[in-house]
Amino acid sequence: MKNSDALGANEIVELIFTYLTEVSSLRDYDDTMFVLANMGCSLTSADRCSIWLVSDDQKSIWTKVSHGMDEVEIPIDSGIVGSSVSSGEKIILDDVYKDKRFNQDIDSQTGYLTNSMMVIPMFDKSNKIIGALQVINKKNEKGTFDKRDLERLSLASIYAAETLISAKLSKDIQETEKEVILTMGSIGESRSEETGNHVKRVAEYSKILALAWGMNDIDAELLKQASPMHDIGKVAIPDAILNKPGVLNTYERQIMDTHAQLGFEMTKNSDKPLFKAAAIVAHEHHEKWDGSGYPKGLKGEEIHIYGRITAIADVFDALGTDRVYKEAWSDEKILNFFKEEKAKHFDPTLIDLFFENLDEILNIRETLKDEYIEFEHNKKDTNQIKILGAYGTKLKGFGTSSFYLNAKNVIDAGNLLDSLQEASIDIENIWLTHSHLDHIADIAYILDNYFSLRAKTLNIIALPETIKVLKENFLNDSIWPDFSVIPMANSKEMVLKYSEIELYKEYKISESESIKAFETDHTVASCGYIYK
Repeated sequence: MKNSDALGANEIVELIFTYLTEVSSLRDYDDTMFVLANMGCSLTSADRCSIWLVSDDQKSIWTKVSHGMDEVEIPIDSGIVGSSVSSGEKIILDDVYKDKRFNQDIDSQTGYLTNSMMVIPMFDKSNKIIGALQVINKKNEKGTFDKRDLERLSLASIYAAETLISAKLSKDIQETEKEVILTMGSIGESRSEETGNHVKRVAEYSKILALAWGMNDIDAELLKQASPMHDIGKVAIPDAILNKPGVLNTYERQIMDTHAQLGFEMTKNSDKPLFKAAAIVAHEHHEKWDGSGYPKGLKGEEIHIYGRITAIADVFDALGTDRVYKEAWSDEKILNFFKEEKAKHFDPTLIDLFFENLDEILNIRETLKDEYIEFEHNKKDTNQIKILGAYGTKLKGFGTSSFYLNAKNVIDAGNLLDSLQEASIDIENIWLTHSHLDHIADIAYILDNYFSLRAKTLNIIALPETIKVLKENFLNDSIWPDFSVIPMANSKEMVLKYSEIELYKEYKISESESIKAFETDHTVASCGYIYK
């Protein structure tokens, strides 16, 4: 296996996918933990990985999965792992013997020499610590872990926590499979700038059509659980093609069309019914009734019923949703298209069933609609911005790269801030995705025009590479004043400060809102954001 240091963001996602696929085939909780520990090693090139869990009485932590060790249980506040679990702190150490928390007796008992270590706490959905991931001894020339390893282990901890909770609480291990399927389907979608609930809506539409067609309840539910995997092959499509605004050229279209075959290749080897169904869906949802689809050019009933149903569900939802390459269609236009494509693109029987069940389908769309946030600016008009993360495209209708979250927080600083006028005085945090000019330009504007009126320091929160660019090439007293050394008019505090973002950490920005950064691919160091 390639050293983790050489893996790109796409390869990291595919590596996680591989392990999640393996997890879904397991029936034993301990085996699940062992596979997740292997994932931790692979993502960080560590020699060993342990998964520690908090005991039911909250007084100790224990592990059955510790490469090279038997089962261990220690007090919850004991040692380096206990410190992480007790405090919620992420720990990275180059030499554990210099840390007084390290218990040297374990090395003495096992004959194993521990040098470097990372520990990441695992949280449940209520933000309660349930355990920790621990990796030991980086397998590289230096033998030490770095910030990128910390970010990747943080990502692993998210999947590990969700998988372990699901496996532990579910009496039926199939529930774990369903969670894994939905997670993997979301991975495929999350790399493109598409709507957050797309895969969930496709799943619900598919079950409605399956039951209407006459499929039994078990098979209809199986299709519902498999259909979110329809675009999993997109994990292997380059971002530049996946998120390109406008029409793809011939070469780009050929690359994009490979995602159906790639999705099939990823899922075809499982003998589990759920993954077999997912392989069919991924492979055949772009086939067309008249034989003009891809990848095999299947025609009519040569196309599996799973593929024919998912095709309708996917296209209906995609046409009604804004994408980077198009605006959402009106319902009238979508329904006319479906009538025109009956017996061409789509199974004619299924199209009839679609219209017969349209009210139920529209109700699902409303129930699972994507969330919007409203904000008011210039006291003239109200606009809506989708909070989908940021990948570097301009926000439709504004020609900007900013996302207004609330009165104190924005993502990026394109010319949206110019529209806020004096309301920008209240902005306390600018969460930057990267250092390109269309994402940082209005930092200069709000600092220069309103710095004397500000009551609080403006906090620029970004990756260290982005902060370095700002300091050296923008707010450097040459291009623009260095406001980090200029005090506010009525305070000794500086006008501006910088804070490094910690990937995959959830930051509260109000009582009901939070934001979390994740790693993305771009021509410069970059991150996206998940806003809740």
